[in-house]
Amino acid sequence: MKFNSVKEYFYRLNNTGYQLMMVPLILFIYYYGSAYAFTARTWISNATLTLYILIGVVTFALIVLTAVHFFVRAKAEKISKQTGLGLKLELLGSVLMKRMIVQGLIILMMPVGLVLTHHLGFTFGFIVLLAWFFLHWPTPTQVCNLLKLKGDEKEMVLSKGEAFK
Repeated sequence: MKFNSVKEYFYRLNNTGYQLMMVPLILFIYYYGSAYAFTARTWISNATLTLYILIGVVTFALIVLTAVHFFVRAKAEKISKQTGLGLKLELLGSVLMKRMIVQGLIILMMPVGLVLTHHLGFTFGFIVLLAWFFLHWPTPTQVCNLLKLKGDEKEMVLSKGEAFK
């Protein structure tokens, strides 16, 4: 990810995050509305199978999100040993974008499950995963913590480049 300033760096990360979240959000709103307002057809009506699907999707989401969390931490540890703030931010930016893409895909499973089963557990799962997405939003503080920045580099990131103008 190329950028000219720290402010542009966070601008691009935020735009990517918002764009990745819009697809699952729009699909969820559409499917939720169509499933409950227009009595749409239920593809899977067996209650036991629906429960197994819900448990499977939730388990899969937890495993993938945990693996991604540890992957990002390990990559950030390696990136923090690089020299130069620009290089660190560039490398971490691509890792954070990959994390947001995976989170968006995991969240996308919930509207699909809602369409197939009409089970409210997928609604709750969507809300929890949406909260997870925003809790792991790439903020300046999070970037500083991931890269273990100190001194001027930390001040530069926390102020989004405004501290040294």
